[in-house]
Amino acid sequence: MRYFVLILFFSVFAGFGQRNLKDTTINTTVIGLNYKLNFPGGDFADAWGIHNSIGIDINNKFKNNLTVGFNNAFLFGNTFKQLSIIDALVNSSGNITSLTGDPANILFLLRGWQSHLNAGYVINKFGNNPNSGIWINGGIGFTMHKTRIESLFDDVPQLEGDYRKGYDRLHQGITTSQFLGYLFQADQRFLNFYAGFEFVQGFTKNVRTYNFDLGGPDNTQKVDLYYGIKVAWMVPIYKRAPRDIYFD
Repeated sequence: MRYFVLILFFSVFAGFGQRNLKDTTINTTVIGLNYKLNFPGGDFADAWGIHNSIGIDINNKFKNNLTVGFNNAFLFGNTFKQLSIIDALVNSSGNITSLTGDPANILFLLRGWQSHLNAGYVINKFGNNPNSGIWINGGIGFTMHKTRIESLFDDVPQLEGDYRKGYDRLHQGITTSQFLGYLFQADQRFLNFYAGFEFVQGFTKNVRTYNFDLGGPDNTQKVDLYYGIKVAWMVPIYKRAPRDIYFD
């Protein structure tokens, strides 16, 4: 598998070369690796603080600078706020006791993902060339997030196996997103990136049928907000510019 990835990588770069982007707009497919520092809002801020996401973008910019694409992001963090969900497991000393009788060290980690289909437009009047400029982008998609509960060095039966599902607050739902930033494309393949502000709204529900702290399901509709700075390094894929051939 490792050798297959290397062969694929070098094949892409051997088959597609540099283009002169200074004179005209071109059709370009770009694959990007992105990172976002997320600030929470809405109902999501009740459970989590600042967190991170990393993901992959695949976008196509047409000659008229319209863009369509897809992105998938993995959410992660450790700033959990709702420790009250395990109040029933805490003893008089404020600890959860492991099988050995010692206080257990419990981690609460954010795990989730978001996927969006996007459409946008590049305003190239402010770009370094006709293929770069202010990028306005919007999308619709799906999200899932939950609390991953870990006791790495302690056996805590109350938080093992299926019992975790009663505490993990698994949410799912539809999302919408808006992005405003700058798309930079250059002749050199490694000098391509975008950066800007992204705002995501998630309309989610807790899909667990039983939550131990509530004594039943949670059927309330949630509005989860994520906003922050998003940056990405991109690899454009376009055909090598044709060479001029002269005949005497």
